[in-house]
Amino acid sequence: MQVFFTSDLHIGHNAINKYRPQFATALENHQYMLELFASLKKRNIVYVLGDFLFHGEYYQPTLDAISKMHCNVKLLLGNHDSLYLYRDLPHNIELQLPFYSYKQMWLSHCPIHPHEMRNRLGNVHGHMHLETLNDPFYFNANIDVNDYQFVPLETIKQFFASRTQSEPNSRTIINP
Repeated sequence: MQVFFTSDLHIGHNAINKYRPQFATALENHQYMLELFASLKKRNIVYVLGDFLFHGEYYQPTLDAISKMHCNVKLLLGNHDSLYLYRDLPHNIELQLPFYSYKQMWLSHCPIHPHEMRNRLGNVHGHMHLETLNDPFYFNANIDVNDYQFVPLETIKQFFASRTQSEPNSRTIINP
């Protein structure tokens, strides 16, 4: 089993090609994202950290296509997601809490406040698209900033392990 992370796929966002010029149309974005899911093997898990699928013409075809795939999807809702849309999910897509602890890391759509780290390795998040926080406690799993690929868990573990030994494993916030 291999675990991957991503966010902000924006499947079904009609103007996504305006923000992702490598895709001429929303349909190209949709097809590319489905190819990424199809490339996963049986028992692979991908955590989608929000902004997965918009309501519209791609909604049901996307769910139908993923339901036939061997991978499992763990979905945290983002600011463009609606719980209403995800009431009848296929067997291999599961909703997670919007602020979720996994392998000593916090998973969320938006970066969490530093006070919430609570001795975790860091925060794996999305939402920021091509922006990243200059902070070794935050890993942006957004599809846009990760060469339009899902990020393996091992890459994220290595990122957090690469902090120098002098950096604490908890945050200290100084109020002015």
